[in-house]
Amino acid sequence: MSVSVVLSGVFHVRSRAGEALVGPGALLLGNPGAPYEYRHVDEGGDRSVVFECSDALLEDGLRALGLRVRGTPVFERVCVPASAESAQAVMLAQRALEHDETEEAALAVLDAALTLGRAEEEGTAVASDNQARRVAQVLRYIEAHAAEDCALETLASVAGLTAFHFLRVFRAMTGQTPRQYVIATRLRMAAASLRLTRARVTDVALEVGFGDLSHFTTSFTRAFGVSPRAYRARARG
Repeated sequence: MSVSVVLSGVFHVRSRAGEALVGPGALLLGNPGAPYEYRHVDEGGDRSVVFECSDALLEDGLRALGLRVRGTPVFERVCVPASAESAQAVMLAQRALEHDETEEAALAVLDAALTLGRAEEEGTAVASDNQARRVAQVLRYIEAHAAEDCALETLASVAGLTAFHFLRVFRAMTGQTPRQYVIATRLRMAAASLRLTRARVTDVALEVGFGDLSHFTTSFTRAFGVSPRAYRARARG
């Protein structure tokens, strides 16, 4: 069994569990004996880190979560979309590449995959190559401009669709709303800034696109389990 953490890029992925368009922050879920396949929908490339899970570790993870899987796929989804809930695991995976600290990252990624990859979701699908390219363009736009105006109307304009049509297409292809994706991206940016800079927490919040410090603190604490200040202290400890 494997879990791949997407760090950059956009591509279409498909497995027996379904299909989706994924971008940075997503977790690709590979059931034992049932790998996924993927293809790029634009020329931007991608970067991912893959965690292979042994049978013993998988059993331990399932047991810890009170789950037992016999004769059925471990994962019921092809991927876990980028979200506030998976942001901590993604940041640890990024840190593992930078500092060769893989054990904690592997456990966090497995926990997120088992917790979030078990629940059935509304089916995601890529309706056409043209729509896939439009949404891929938006995902790359968000990654480059997350701290700027990412209102629904702005993103719909980037896609060249009406707001109503864009919202439906984006959710169908990614399994989440544009707002959820933007918040997840901003939280990952904030976590990186807290680790790598000495900027004030207020400044970090503003720099990544949160206009309200209270909203930032609440969202960050919910995603990472600790406040921004505590996260910085722990990352540097």
